[in-house]
Amino acid sequence: MGPEQFALILKKLDFKFITGVPCSFLKPFLSDITDKKDIEHIFATNEGEAVAIATGYYLATGNIPLVYMQNSGLGNAINALTSLCAQLVYSIPLVIFLTWRGKPGVKDEPQHALMGQIMIELLETLRIPYEFASDKPYEMKMKLSALKDEAMSHKHPTVMIFSSSLFNDISKKTEKNILFPMSREDVLEAILKLTQNNPIVSTTGKTSRELFELREKHNMSHKYDFLAVGSMGHTASIGLGIALNTAKDVFIIDGDGSILMKMGILATIGHYKPRNLIHIIVDNESYESTGAQPSVSNRISWKPILEGSGYKSILLVMKKEELECLDFSVLKKPCAVVIKVHPGSRKDLGRPTATPIENKKQFMKYLKEKK
Repeated sequence: MGPEQFALILKKLDFKFITGVPCSFLKPFLSDITDKKDIEHIFATNEGEAVAIATGYYLATGNIPLVYMQNSGLGNAINALTSLCAQLVYSIPLVIFLTWRGKPGVKDEPQHALMGQIMIELLETLRIPYEFASDKPYEMKMKLSALKDEAMSHKHPTVMIFSSSLFNDISKKTEKNILFPMSREDVLEAILKLTQNNPIVSTTGKTSRELFELREKHNMSHKYDFLAVGSMGHTASIGLGIALNTAKDVFIIDGDGSILMKMGILATIGHYKPRNLIHIIVDNESYESTGAQPSVSNRISWKPILEGSGYKSILLVMKKEELECLDFSVLKKPCAVVIKVHPGSRKDLGRPTATPIENKKQFMKYLKEKK
């Protein structure tokens, strides 16, 4: 099914509002819907936020909103779904597009394994009715209409499950931003020369994949890196927990989407002021790993946010030569370095060959080594 056909179904069913956090399964649809003027599209920074925004829309209009998320984000949404939208509380109708990563029997990445196994049971525990999406437009319209009717008549959330990508990929090619000449991989290559074999905690998605491959390329040990392949938004929290319990300098390599998802950690870092924490935020203004959908970071003024949170030093880097000249030893910590890059990655980018358990064990063994 083409994304335009699906958008037409939404229009015929009178859906006028959609919000959420992207998944690659929905990439063509989200690329198409962003340009539609007959449906309001709000980019949320986490899934619980999306559910709450949708609730506000319903309260203001009485109309049913759409929310989209990957099933990994269902964990972020559970609080809002149970304590806000549930029939036992405010009884809020909405329709959720939920992608099924880690579906049993389908090869996927390790971070999706458990949620993939328990997703259906979890929906049933949450008492949320669900249907499975169809790639046939007529069937999809009937199923979606039924979910909307169920949501409105019983005043509760319903779910449409996308077990795979059903849409023909017509998404637009990401244009290189000439204002930001560096790529994320350029940044990581430069950072590896500056970390001096100190621990690195890297965010989910292509950041950790590129870091792993750069270590391979230069025949470097992987023991210094904790690759947070899942748990989006929690990279800085992991890094803080390490920094407070080691004498080593700890480098956190984060993304704009990850930080925006859990910005409260900035205040926590600023409060506890670890003198060995270096927070690198690689900002490409997008969720590139799921299809380069835009984040809201293009409106963010990072420096006043980080200063107000209690970071001692904040730098904004735009050029590779600026990055290569950095001396982290002279910066007061906790410090943050915000590096603007353009979206994009190599087509042949691989994935870590070590399992998460192997990565964890090697990293923990390294942390016990004397500095």
